[in-house]
Order: sequence, then structure tokens, then C-alpha cells
Amino acid sequence: MIEIDLNDASLPLSWQELFGRNAPTDVELGSGKGRFLLEMAGKHPERNFVGVERAAKYHKLLATRTARRGLGNVRALRTTAEDLLFRLLAPGSVSTFFVLFPDPWPKKRHHKRRLFTPEITEAILRALVPGGRLLVKTDHPEYGEVIEAVFRESPGFKRLPAERIFEDLPLTGFEVKYVQEGRPISAFALERTAPEVVRAR
Repeated sequence: MIEIDLNDASLPLSWQELFGRNAPTDVELGSGKGRFLLEMAGKHPERNFVGVERAAKYHKLLATRTARRGLGNVRALRTTAEDLLFRLLAPGSVSTFFVLFPDPWPKKRHHKRRLFTPEITEAILRALVPGGRLLVKTDHPEYGEVIEAVFRESPGFKRLPAERIFEDLPLTGFEVKYVQEGRPISAFALERTAPEVVRAR
């Protein structure tokens, strides 16, 4: 079953239950149409991939495209990043989080809707395995500065050379467009160093 049914799934989510195996599991927050996730899954059959998307249209599209490609290492989950991070994930269960071009919510009155806050970053850290990674890109300069500030104050992470980390990874559909338009892109790569589990919210 490609689509994860939260009414039937055990909580916290069990990769053994959902994939029928224990393997390194990578999560994309905001998987959109699935271009990036599906290419990654095709290249890395030894890993599990979970696409998290709150929009029903894109969630269904990811599930359809996964089935069409016959990828048994992809699961589609329709929920919010907050629900996933604060309710659904076991501590130390995710190998990599991908957050690629999250909505920058550019209007000041909408800034509270932005994904990256100290609380969210702490929850991501808690869900990562030791040595796990958080990989982020944005094309919005001001949001990039906000993300930089949040990461700078996040204990338990060390910075990695983002350009090197991303050089072998596929582009998202958004990024293909942004590169063609010549937009500057900010990339961040972090690795969990703290062996202890960060306190619960």
C-alpha cells in the first residue's frame, strides 16, 4: 500500500510495518508532485522514502506516479509537517529530512506560518538518527536569512558543505524553473551530532 492510512497505522510510525523492512528512511516535507522523491527512490532502492504532503491533489499524484513506476520503497503520507514531527515520528527514526523550497510566506502577517522555527528545528533534530541530516533549499533571500538564523541557534547540529552535499542530488521541479530564471538559491546542510534525545515539546 503506497498511501499511509493513519487510521490503520501504528503510532509512532513503524518503518518495518509500513515498508516490510528496516532500512534507512528519508522523509521529504512538502513532496509536491514528487519529482525529487521519485528520482531519489529509483536511484536508491536500498533506502525507504516517505513523501509528506498536505495538499490532496499532490498527495494523490505522488501515489499514482509511485505506482506507475513500480517503486516499492516509497510511501505517501497526507498530513502537515507539524503533525508528522510532533505526533507521528519516533525519536531517532529518520535518516534524512529534505525540505526543498518551502513556502516562504513573504507577507509579514503570514510569517507565523513559516515552517522553520526553533521548535520545528528541535523536533527535526529529535526525529533524526545520530549522524542524520537535514537538507534545505530556498529561493527566497529573506527567508534564507531567517533559516540561517534559526540554524545558527540550534544546538545538536553541525553544518556541512551544502554545495558538495547537494551536487549529486536531483533537482525539484521548482528548482529547474528557478535555475532557468537565474534566481539565487540558498542551500543548507546540517548533521545531527547530539547522541541524546532532545526533550519533548
